[in-house]
Amino acid sequence: MAMKRKRNSTTSNRAVVQVDAGIKEYDGPSFADLPCAITTSIVLKLPMKYVLFCKCVCKSWNTLISDPQFAKLHFKSAPAGVLIRTNDPKRRVSRTLHLLDYEPEKLGSYDDEQFCLCEDKFLKAECNRHIKLGPKFKLPLRDAKLVLNNTDATKTSGRKRTYIACKPKDDKFAVVNSCNGLLCLCDPKDGDPLVVCNPMTGEFIRLPEATKIEERRSPIYATFGFHQKTNEYKVIRMCKRYITVAPYVRNYVGMVIEMHTLGTSTWKNIRGDLGVDHVLSFPTCINGALHWIFSDGWKFAILCFDFESERFRPFPSPPHVFNEGVIEMTSKVSMTELKGFLYLCDATSYGLVTMWVMKEYGIGESWIPVFSISPHDGGRWPHGLYWPVKIFKNGAATLMYHSCNGFIYYDHKEHGLKRSKVPGTQSNFEKYEFKFFKVRGTQSNFEAIPYVPSLISLKDAVKGDNVEVLNVHSRCAKFKLREEKEVIFLAEEDVEMVDFLYTSSSEIFSYYELGDEYSS
Repeated sequence: MAMKRKRNSTTSNRAVVQVDAGIKEYDGPSFADLPCAITTSIVLKLPMKYVLFCKCVCKSWNTLISDPQFAKLHFKSAPAGVLIRTNDPKRRVSRTLHLLDYEPEKLGSYDDEQFCLCEDKFLKAECNRHIKLGPKFKLPLRDAKLVLNNTDATKTSGRKRTYIACKPKDDKFAVVNSCNGLLCLCDPKDGDPLVVCNPMTGEFIRLPEATKIEERRSPIYATFGFHQKTNEYKVIRMCKRYITVAPYVRNYVGMVIEMHTLGTSTWKNIRGDLGVDHVLSFPTCINGALHWIFSDGWKFAILCFDFESERFRPFPSPPHVFNEGVIEMTSKVSMTELKGFLYLCDATSYGLVTMWVMKEYGIGESWIPVFSISPHDGGRWPHGLYWPVKIFKNGAATLMYHSCNGFIYYDHKEHGLKRSKVPGTQSNFEKYEFKFFKVRGTQSNFEAIPYVPSLISLKDAVKGDNVEVLNVHSRCAKFKLREEKEVIFLAEEDVEMVDFLYTSSSEIFSYYELGDEYSS
């Protein structure tokens, strides 16, 4: 038998030790030997997908990542991402969320002459033009106990059920908005807020039952936000109230406005009236206040609700954006908060799309245009709504959800050469090309939710004596919905082959566009 050469200890500081079970262990430096501060610093730099993987590596890492202090540090440095949820209005709304948290080098580095070859349900091995989405997270079931009890009662003897069958009313939630890594979920029919959840941890809180409003013929406008001065999360709900004065005749009598502070068991009445014809869209929380794009007939503006004063007030908008008489205003202007700034995207001017940012909160003169894009430059540009959902590092690029059910990746620095002037201003802007991405692997439409991942537990974020924190990773964990088997991926497509006809089927407005046609 040939003699094995003994490893030279001068060339390696790791020694192999034989143990009784025949398993080789390595006695030498490892991650476990690193100071906790260094390990923390390394893990904080990882994407959320790998942070979650690290929790499963060993007990010490699980303890580190589960620590409330680590969760706070992680949230401060976490890059903004986008949650993607498939949406089939005819069948159901998915409770599975896919996190997209890639940086520009992943989205913008492809050869422009090659495009995704995959079909909706099949990933082709030879195709390198798609980005597989992950990780996956779950929203809670609407009526988990009822669904599970019914499933147990109808279970076939001796047959293992792989999937759980849910009726639309059991698994259907609409997303109101996100704030600090939390989502507010509502009834998709009337907009009534029902749940606040953290999809990263699986935790959720059911909101107390609010006042039942008789003679209501309009949706409930709900918005979720954070009051920085009191460190409290709040949900506000608003709806119009009517009285019947004669058969088939109802008169408007005012608004019912209520606010709930998470951790309490009641809703507080708020004074205010927004008028009978108002419509609210794009609920946004920033700087301890809620904001909406407000319309009242032909008048459009930004409306603000301040948590400290508990009053509504007008809010300055970019110059020349909300011009009266623009019929399609609500379908061409969007608003969101990204990286602590308020952004507004205006596509009402024919042939021009402009994105604005408010550099100093509350100061109207601080609105400045970030970029302008023209449908006549760089090939055909989509007609419809642009909604910024992610600003990449150093403002190098923007990812926008478009109402034709796709993403537009817009690189500010790599493509632009031409200059143009925005009507009503003295500013000139560069114009750039773009990349168009579709969500593949499903035949459903999808919705995009701007989102900053958070590992902060609801038990730490919400204080109070009336907090019951539930978790989707409980009895429901052993059941899977059929949608969870889907492999969803982001694929770049040839712009010339994309149908850019504007579609009103987009769910981006959610229940905010229901108007007065809704009837309870």
